[in-house]
Amino acid sequence: MTIEERAKAAEASVLSLTAERDDLRKTVEASVVNVSTELDSLKVTAAAQDQKVSELEAALAEANAKIAELEATKATGSVEAANILAASGVDPVAAPVAQAALGSICEQYASMPAGAERRAFFKLHKAVLFSSK
Repeated sequence: MTIEERAKAAEASVLSLTAERDDLRKTVEASVVNVSTELDSLKVTAAAQDQKVSELEAALAEANAKIAELEATKATGSVEAANILAASGVDPVAAPVAQAALGSICEQYASMPAGAERRAFFKLHKAVLFSSK
């Protein structure tokens, strides 16, 4: 090979590599634009989901406060009823277990996966669970 042939071959290689580099650059730039657009979309989605989570947390806190208030009222109502009955001379009687509650406790226990939570539930409701059988 002569020097001119080598120079032409090198020039052809340089042109080929330059074209390949330009194609790769265009591909990378297009990918960056696509990823950037997708990232912006995901940021908007994440912000909307964060806002929804905040709203749900606020609603949950409100519901928990209402439950606590109702539980406190329930306990107070039970105590007042017991005091009224005691003042009128009625002997206290154990309240019967409601069948609906019994069924729901059994169903809850049956639907729980084996584990520590199920054992704790069993210990708490052992009398009810055995009385249902």
